[in-house]
Amino acid sequence: TYRARLQLKLKQQTIIQDDTGCWVWQGQLANSGHGKLKIQVEGVVKVVSAEHASYIAFLGDVPTRHLVKQRCGNRLCVNPEHLELMEI
Repeated sequence: TYRARLQLKLKQQTIIQDDTGCWVWQGQLANSGHGKLKIQVEGVVKVVSAEHASYIAFLGDVPTRHLVKQRCGNRLCVNPEHLELMEI
């Protein structure tokens, strides 16, 4: 499935920090310092933050007018257990 492939892609581009449990993104970076990658959303290729992609891959769709943020404070973390939705 698409989500399984996206999960694999994310796992291949992270290093797990034993002390924090963070999955630290090793792929492309945006100017903001967050990870970024291309994903397919409803048949359209989009560039999204790595945490956004991780949320979709492991937890489900991100509702309209919501952002995904890291509770741990590490902007490169894509561990789904560290992610939460924030309404904008």
